[in-house]
Amino acid sequence: MRATDPQILEAIKSVLKKDTTIHSQKELFEKVKKKLSNNEEVQISAERIRRIAKKNGIRIQVHSRKGKEIKTCPFCNNEFQDILSEDLFGKSTVIGKLCKNCKFEIGVGRSPARYIFRK
Repeated sequence: MRATDPQILEAIKSVLKKDTTIHSQKELFEKVKKKLSNNEEVQISAERIRRIAKKNGIRIQVHSRKGKEIKTCPFCNNEFQDILSEDLFGKSTVIGKLCKNCKFEIGVGRSPARYIFRK
């Protein structure tokens, strides 16, 4: 059975009532899946849980690492816009990426490494 967004959101809120901080996306995924699959198997993904949490106001802290630069936002799947900085000589340099839809920012040459979910 495929879980609906309201069911997933309710499970996320329930998990965050018990543990106010979840230190990884995998940990949240396992706890939400356990909460939803009391009597039957439920189909959900960790990405879907992350996106529903962000869309509904759950605070998410993102730790990043050097690595392959991401092209789309990990929360809403929209394209990034460059964050530019101008030096003293008037030359513009890209210093980061910004999602116009959800305001997620990440530095150039970085990718998300860990998501921390807070109540």
